[in-house]
Amino acid sequence: SQVTDETQLQKLDIFVPLADINSYLKLTEAAGQICVSQWTGPHRLGCLFNHGDHIVAVNDLQPQDVEEAYFFISRSTRNDVKLTVCRIPHSDTFHVKGCSC
Repeated sequence: SQVTDETQLQKLDIFVPLADINSYLKLTEAAGQICVSQWTGPHRLGCLFNHGDHIVAVNDLQPQDVEEAYFFISRSTRNDVKLTVCRIPHSDTFHVKGCSC
């Protein structure tokens, strides 16, 4: 990505229902980061993620790789999983079908 200074990134917590993570969120590893590669809905949750978002924590646990991130998600006992992401300011949004962004 074009951002080399970590201080330029926005850190935010996104809460996603556990059932929806498994159905709609895809993660991939790039440059040693756990990145959001796809977010496809559902419409009721809206456009939660942006291109280039990378996951730094799952329910306050810091995964080392994609497999560990999915493991933390699968072991979550909460209805909503807290994903802490670092976001590149003004990055493109993963738009869900029928959104009004």
